[in-house]
Order: sequence, then C-alpha cells, then structure tokens
Amino acid sequence: MIDMAKYWYSPAYVIHMAEEIIKVYGQENIDKDTLFQKVGEMKCAAIMLLGLHKAFGTHFFMQSSLDQFPDVWTLYQEEIPDKNVDTKYQTVEVVTYETHTSIPVVDFILKNKLVNPKKAYDEETIILCYIRKAGTFIDFDLLYKKLGQHKFKPSRVFVIGNKMENPQIFKLTQVWPVIHHEDIDYVEATKAYPLPHRRFFKKGISKKINNKFATSRVRPNPYEVFNLGEQLLKKKYNVH
Repeated sequence: MIDMAKYWYSPAYVIHMAEEIIKVYGQENIDKDTLFQKVGEMKCAAIMLLGLHKAFGTHFFMQSSLDQFPDVWTLYQEEIPDKNVDTKYQTVEVVTYETHTSIPVVDFILKNKLVNPKKAYDEETIILCYIRKAGTFIDFDLLYKKLGQHKFKPSRVFVIGNKMENPQIFKLTQVWPVIHHEDIDYVEATKAYPLPHRRFFKKGISKKINNKFATSRVRPNPYEVFNLGEQLLKKKYNVH
C-alpha cells in the first residue's frame, strides 16, 4: 500500500541516498545481500525516471514499497484545466539480468515478468530490466518483435544498463509499446534535477502544482528512504 504519511523523494535524492549507503557498506555487499535489495531497485528506477524527465520534462517522485509488490511506487502530477491537480501513481517492477544469466534478455523478461502466471501485473505497471551482465548484446528490433508475439498487461517495458566505455552513462531503452532510446549521465542529471527533492502529497487540494511548501529540513536518513532495518544492518556489518 502507498503510505501517504511518508515522504516522497525525487529520483535525484534517491540516487544521493543510495551513494550514502554504498559508502558505508560497499557496492559488493549492496549487490549480494538481499537485505539491500531495495537500494538497487530504487536506484535503478530512479535512473529510469531521470531518463523520462529528460525525455518529457515531468517532475517525478518515488517511494519504496513496504509490500512484496510493487518494488517501487512512482508519482507525478498534472494540471487539468478547470479541475484540481491530478496526482497519478505508477508501479515499477525491477528485474535484474545477472552475470550468470544465460537465456536471451527478451526470454528472461517474458519468463520472469510478462508471461509468468504468478505475476499478475496490471496495465499501469512498468517493467524495468536492469542489465548487470557486462557485454550483453541486445537486438532491440528483434526483442520488440518477440514481445509482440505474446499477450501481457503491462503497457510499458524498459531495459537499462551502463555503457561499458563510461559507467556514469546509462542507456535507457523503452522496448514496449515503442522503441525509444535515451542516454543518461546520471551524475549530471542528478545535479540538475529540479527542486524539491522531498515532499508530502495530498490529493486534489489545489488548481495548480505548488512545490514551494514542500521544503524540509529533516536530516537525511537513507535507511528510511529504502525501508532498511538500520539497527539490523549496523549490527551485521559492525557499523557504528
């Protein structure tokens, strides 16, 4: 369930908080310990939102889900003429193509998310496949063609991964329902992302989007951003 009593965070803020966690525990532990799973999912979704902001100019916010589904909640607002501001929510499911994965990317996405009978996603669910396996070649035209041979409900499917020549650059590709590519320098995009980076939301209370009231001086806490058990992790990794 969405917790409207909690902060929503910009993708830039999420990336910043992910870096704070990585500084403390190390990237290797973040990648292998399932207790940190939300860090990877949120960071990956945040980079995707940076790409969507680059493409469409939309100011996104996000929140880590407390439930098994979805991985991430996202939110944006639209001003509707003669009506209150419309707040729109989307769910993001992140699936990681690991170094040991051997089947083609399209089959991996289909098997794990799109045609899996145990995964009953709706039309508003965004499927995001993170390519962690270095050197993975993807024929996007063939991938799109194979997706078109199956029926599934999610209306948008994305693939994201680092460029080998520059790990700071991510390539985000929408592979369904159309093919679209965006290169994202996630460090520079994070620096340039518009304020505010944290805020509360209420539904339908104004005619205009107003972020001015949303500033906060609460001390940043990455454990809260990713719903991590702070004391459990500090004890496990002997962090003081």
